[in-house]
Amino acid sequence: MDRDRRPTGCLVLITDRRGRVLLQLRDDIPGICWPGHWVLPGGRREPGETWEQNALREVFEETGIRLPSVKRAEVDPHESEKAPPPVFLASFDGDETDLVLGEGQELRFVHPDGELPEPIPPYIRHYIARLAPGGAG
Repeated sequence: MDRDRRPTGCLVLITDRRGRVLLQLRDDIPGICWPGHWVLPGGRREPGETWEQNALREVFEETGIRLPSVKRAEVDPHESEKAPPPVFLASFDGDETDLVLGEGQELRFVHPDGELPEPIPPYIRHYIARLAPGGAG
């Protein structure tokens, strides 16, 4: 695999007791990936971090949730010519009022089998459909 095609960050699909998925509305500023789009929490790995440490840190920074652990999911790539990012699964037993917006414009739990908010990148829709309880895949 080409060095520049390897993933540099991870995604975390967090579900609550009702089976809803946590999404984050990214800031709408130039120079970031997918500005103003709904995405799963996650982000770039820092030097020396494992993928699991990366996932736990990013979730805390973006949502205020201190997950005890994450489980790496087996995923097929959204685009066959690219390696998929590491995607992790986790559950959250708290309430939406426990969320702390650390990055982005908004955090929202949504039903994966319902209408997802727009705009949402195709790769995020792909992973939700395949991994969320009640998803289409």
